[in-house]
Amino acid sequence: MSVNLPELEGTETALALSGGGRKHSRIPGVDAMRATAGFQRGMLVAGVVIVLFFAVLALFAPWIAPYGFDDDRTADGKVFGRLIAPSSQNWFGTTAGGEDVFSRVVWGAQTALEVILLAVSISIVVGVPLGLVSGYLGGWLDRMLVLVTDALFAFPSLLLAIIVNIAIVGGTSSQVGGILAAAISITVVYVPQYFRVVRNATVAAREEPYVEAARALGAPKYVVMLRYIFGNVVQTVPVIATLNAGDAILTLAGLGFLGYGIEPSAGAEWGHDLSRAVSDTAAGIWWTGLYPGIAIVLIVVGVTLVGESLNDVLNPLLRTAKVSQVVLPERAAEQPE
Repeated sequence: MSVNLPELEGTETALALSGGGRKHSRIPGVDAMRATAGFQRGMLVAGVVIVLFFAVLALFAPWIAPYGFDDDRTADGKVFGRLIAPSSQNWFGTTAGGEDVFSRVVWGAQTALEVILLAVSISIVVGVPLGLVSGYLGGWLDRMLVLVTDALFAFPSLLLAIIVNIAIVGGTSSQVGGILAAAISITVVYVPQYFRVVRNATVAAREEPYVEAARALGAPKYVVMLRYIFGNVVQTVPVIATLNAGDAILTLAGLGFLGYGIEPSAGAEWGHDLSRAVSDTAAGIWWTGLYPGIAIVLIVVGVTLVGESLNDVLNPLLRTAKVSQVVLPERAAEQPE
């Protein structure tokens, strides 16, 4: 059976035009978007839009918020008033303390973003290396670290965060200290998750042939871990990080609601605003708790949609990528013998 070279060239051209020969994009997230289709892509787009919206609020809070988070009057000294309904001057109304609700919601986005980035970053920096070393070396170090993480898993996450927060700052703090304390409190909750996931993947990967070959060639342990194992065991870390980011927002709101978060005079925090709005609801004041609650729900939904979509993209069994149609060239007419 003979194959004509022009036919092969035409097939390759058709595959390239139909998307089979598509190159990887250098823009972050474009390849993940291309790997989705239909409802899955809609979830990813919706999540990214919501997260970007709150990121813009947080980054440009000084220019978006008309007032400071604790301002109770305009620049010319005009007092807002307490529990004033939404108006042209105060779009979301005012709180029982006379602060502008819209400004507190915007500044609260900045507080939430700072705590999320700190908590997730510290959790990854601590949990991933511990899991890598523990899973590869094994022995008494592995047993000790597993025992500690199992003990941390036994505590309810919010209760553990409260205990750590009290131990760090005694329950009260400044803005910087409160953000750092909240981030560390959440970190203690999430480090065991990264540790267990990376450790289990490392235990499975250390017996693979390519790892055995690296050891047989005399590669040091740290070279084997960093060069041959690390890249294969951290593929699920971005998914865990996005899902933990949503849970971190709820944990931060829980700390603020119970009075263990950032001091009201030091920064805006949605959980604390909800706590103060509980008594307002009984009097028919709905705006002090509605908008912070909507902000919490929206950002958690957005981060969760991104995390679930990334999980579908990285897991081949769940992937629903769009299959491009392959156009084959027409077969040339057979020449008579």
